[in-house]
Amino acid sequence: MKLLVVEDEDGIREALIHELCAEGYLADGACDGEEGLDLICTGLYDLVILDIMLPKRSGLDILHTIRQQKNTIPVILLTARSAIDDKVEGMDCGADDYLTKPFAFPELLARIRMVSRRHYQTAFVDNNLYAGNLILDTGRHELASTVTERRIRLGNKEYQLLEYLMHNTGQILSREQITEKIWGYDSNAEYNNVDVYISFLRKKLQFVFSDMQIRTIRSVGYILQHQEESL
Repeated sequence: MKLLVVEDEDGIREALIHELCAEGYLADGACDGEEGLDLICTGLYDLVILDIMLPKRSGLDILHTIRQQKNTIPVILLTARSAIDDKVEGMDCGADDYLTKPFAFPELLARIRMVSRRHYQTAFVDNNLYAGNLILDTGRHELASTVTERRIRLGNKEYQLLEYLMHNTGQILSREQITEKIWGYDSNAEYNNVDVYISFLRKKLQFVFSDMQIRTIRSVGYILQHQEESL
């Protein structure tokens, strides 16, 4: 899962990014409202941690703008203000949850899990993602299926790639989308990196006897779908 932290206080932003990455998330940061809005609109992120008090553009203004654009990305608001009116305004603008500074990092992690389960409710149960008989344990980064007791641990990039595919089951994802999502805009990763990790995942899907396949769409990209399905 790829997260965006929009926070103007450098120390808080960098600390959150560091801790989130240590928990297995991908995380980027933005230091003001305009940069935050631009990054949200790229479509590369799965959840936003958004401070209300930001230079150039407030968090509430960002939230109002993306909801007007029908962007449903989950948003957790952060603010030092604790007044009930501020919380109500944030939720009315379309926030999914709200944390008042200072907060404990484990609480933020719990909120991220809760909001993610709610947003991805068609695939998320407890700490697992499901597609066909495929099970992805998002806590242990392990792959399994409902038809065997076999389990196999995924490497970091393997996990991030399969999570992305499972959140978009039945949708074609281009190599460009995958590269930007998993390696980022500034990465030197090449498209053949995607092919290599797809090959790794296919072998592990076979190992657990999954009924899901990663199909190559020639000159376009990849799609995760049931073995009996066709485009």
